[in-house]
Amino acid sequence: MKYMTNRIIWLIVFLPATLRVAPVHADLYVPVSDVLLRAMIDEVDRSNKQLELDDLPRPYFVMYHVEDRASLSLTASFGGLVNAGTQRSRHAICRVRVGDMELDNTNVGRGGGTRGSLPFEDDYTAIRHALWRLTDREYKQGVEILTRKRTYLRDKLNEDRPADYTPAELVKQLKPAAAITFDQDEWTKNVIRLSARFKKHASIQNSRVSFFAGAVNSYLVNSEGTQIRKGDTGILIGISATLQAEDGMKLSDRLSYVAEQFDELASIDDILDDIDELCDKLTALSKAPTLDQYVGPVLFDAPAAGRVFGSLLSPGICAQPKPLGAGSSWDERSMEKKIGLRILPRSFEVYDDATHRTFEDEILVGSYEFDDEGTPARRVSLVEKGVLKNMLAGRAPTRKVVGTTGHARGIDLGDPRATVGCMYIHDKQAIPTDQLKAKLLSTAKEEGLTFALRIESCEGGAWRRPGKPIYAYKVYVDDGREELVRGLEFLSVPVRSMKRIVAASDELAVSNTLSPVAGSIISPAVLFEELELRKPEKELDKRPILPPPHLRKE
Repeated sequence: MKYMTNRIIWLIVFLPATLRVAPVHADLYVPVSDVLLRAMIDEVDRSNKQLELDDLPRPYFVMYHVEDRASLSLTASFGGLVNAGTQRSRHAICRVRVGDMELDNTNVGRGGGTRGSLPFEDDYTAIRHALWRLTDREYKQGVEILTRKRTYLRDKLNEDRPADYTPAELVKQLKPAAAITFDQDEWTKNVIRLSARFKKHASIQNSRVSFFAGAVNSYLVNSEGTQIRKGDTGILIGISATLQAEDGMKLSDRLSYVAEQFDELASIDDILDDIDELCDKLTALSKAPTLDQYVGPVLFDAPAAGRVFGSLLSPGICAQPKPLGAGSSWDERSMEKKIGLRILPRSFEVYDDATHRTFEDEILVGSYEFDDEGTPARRVSLVEKGVLKNMLAGRAPTRKVVGTTGHARGIDLGDPRATVGCMYIHDKQAIPTDQLKAKLLSTAKEEGLTFALRIESCEGGAWRRPGKPIYAYKVYVDDGREELVRGLEFLSVPVRSMKRIVAASDELAVSNTLSPVAGSIISPAVLFEELELRKPEKELDKRPILPPPHLRKE
């Protein structure tokens, strides 16, 4: 399965609801704007030096982040085009910090920053006017919040309260513009052709083929002197299919193909073959028996293991300051108190390195050069010999983690928070992949079980709850035969279960996710000693009364 790159995440997730009709031939090009950059620099300088309200604090930090975008979308279903359009936008967000790094107007529940649109035209005065309005509104809100925050803290014991911000290195880097040129008429036909393929598969009730292409120039300027301009491009073909089993259970799967330029995409013929394979697998799954409950060893193939680590490990190793007044539930998500303690088997090593675009020719969606605070990405060692040594961080410190690691990012110019970029998981005592199944069976036999469970793929999950398995197999202890089953979901999985990983493979695979922001996990297949799954208790919808129209016989 192919996945999407970090360079087009904004395009995939935040495509506008209303689009203009697109031309037959598309040239998605966003020219570099020296006027925009100069307006940002000049307005940051003016705001930082002159912005003041009566006798109230002046800003100590001002930042503008602008994304200048051009995008195209096409969507089709069962051979019919249902959406086609282009969009051009220039969005900005302004962040103003009032007070000082020790105590400012942030981390009190409100997402930082005030956003708005900028003129498309390179009119210096018009751009500065739009930035001025954003800055004025953000500063007034900041002063009000800081006043309330100081009042709140006056009656609290805060000896161990961390500072609100930390210094970072100054960066100046200006890169070329982003551009994609292609024949939209040809790609409209391709999308229609791909979507029509589902007509061959009688069991598929719903399907969709989406095509996205875009170019974006991103600008970041702050009052410390950082100036960054970078151009990115991306193409995504997203394919999804859904059907129902005889008992009404809905089952679905998806494919994604991604590239930065068109010569990197899979061929249309290859994608058509993949659609056939997806439909065949879903049809077989719909005929598989359900499994009411399972408690025992579980073997996750490498892509599925990445999803599991995304639920159990990723949220906890991101150092995010606790919002003022937040309850104890906030602390439960963080592994900060586990720094210095073992969280994985002693043979495991974990690090994050977002500086590489690919892993074994697979695009990593979490790769980036600078985070959303303008800090360069770098490699960070997280787990050594199974012991948590460090956490990922932005410029907002926590009680134990001070200093950015270049991992603060947000969604669509949202508030930057520490997130996983590209997290690599290794087992120094890894065994060949083909030996994991034997290990699974021996572990199940020791527990007196007649079968174990292997999970080939699963959906994205949530904190301490991996996503539902898509393809899961009963593996019988007596002869190793496998039987496809459906309808399972995980109960809450404690983080400590990672310490009970029995074995891991010597081959790694990529698992990409968009939530909460683009991230990649490169992990081995892993065998957990014991997990619990069960069939969800919910009512199922009845199957459609009539067959789909494309199967109708006159």
